Amino acid sequence: MERIRTAPRPHWQARLEEIGFPFHTELDGTAYWDESAHWRFPLAEVETLEAAAEEVYRLCEEAVGHVVTRGLYEAVGLPRWAAPAIEASWAEREGRDMALYARFDFAWDGMGGPPKALELNAETPTSLYETAVAQWCWLQDTNPDADQFNSLEEALVERWQARMRAFPALASQAEAVHFACLMPHPEDEATIAYLQTLALRAGMTTKALPIQAIRYDDASGRFLDDAGLPIRHLMKLYPWDWMIRETTGRELVAAAAEGRIRMIEPAWKMVMASKGLFALLWALNPGHPNLLPTALDRNGFAAGGRVVAKPLLGREGRNVSIATLDAAGFPVGPPIAQTEGPYVDDGWVYQAFTPLAEADGNHAVFGVWMAGGKACGLGIREDRALITGDTSRFVPHLIAVG
Repeated sequence: MERIRTAPRPHWQARLEEIGFPFHTELDGTAYWDESAHWRFPLAEVETLEAAAEEVYRLCEEAVGHVVTRGLYEAVGLPRWAAPAIEASWAEREGRDMALYARFDFAWDGMGGPPKALELNAETPTSLYETAVAQWCWLQDTNPDADQFNSLEEALVERWQARMRAFPALASQAEAVHFACLMPHPEDEATIAYLQTLALRAGMTTKALPIQAIRYDDASGRFLDDAGLPIRHLMKLYPWDWMIRETTGRELVAAAAEGRIRMIEPAWKMVMASKGLFALLWALNPGHPNLLPTALDRNGFAAGGRVVAKPLLGREGRNVSIATLDAAGFPVGPPIAQTEGPYVDDGWVYQAFTPLAEADGNHAVFGVWMAGGKACGLGIREDRALITGDTSRFVPHLIAVG
């Protein structure tokens, strides 16, 4: 792999807005979408990433099963009262509670060692539109004869079609899928709109609404939309671990457990979304080449080792720190890097540090998208800092020809 500097397309902002991608620049004027460079991969390296993602996803599914069958919810930061919904949806994971998508973050330099999975964004993964649409448009405009690791859009349409096969009422349009996120929020709304477009392409009836507009009706035990219609299928760009802390969380969990509402992503994704799952993955598969030593207790790391501390239920690179530990598991001196954030109350997971691919002072995380257990796309985020966050730049890629 190599990072290649390139001249951005003339009027690239207008080009992105033309295809429905307005959040290409941060509010302070810095570019979020960055086409001043791209990453170039030989096909064999793409196949290596693809195989690693599918292998670790298989291990993640096994680990979720381990949690469910043994009731290890506290270990992944989840309340036991959510177990009925998690267990009911896990039992139907191949059909009515099938997953839609997920995105791994991998560290890899392509220098001979295997890709290492850093975490799995299993429930509300971001950079969807950038991966599926914006970088494909960039490729067609700049390198139309090249290829890209990118069948994400086709894979998502197939997942909607699979859902229609599991629910004939969706196929007959007797039922609809509601799409909800916090509004106003331009990025989340654009992501929801894209997912809704793909569901429409699959043949579904859909409706979008602010998640704040959904209400619970005590008399009927139903969740209702802003027109008072019952919600039977809810695609929400909003984390389960936030919902179960809110007033209606227990009603939602009960409704999901009893099948009165079908959630996308389903309740079992709560387990897969916890970063604590990677501690279990390492315990179940010690020494696996695509995993990093990970534990819920930092005392297990050798003195002098560099370790990354992450919140069990954190997101967007918040509250992450990198430090060197002493023999007692305490940091030696100030952190090498750290970020601030709100995720400090749900426990921590500790993971051995591994460097990201680095070029021109940029550190790159390789995000491999999953749909139906298959790897189907690659999105790359870069940052000058060691920790990738929500403002880290998105950089396109291509597969080398010949």
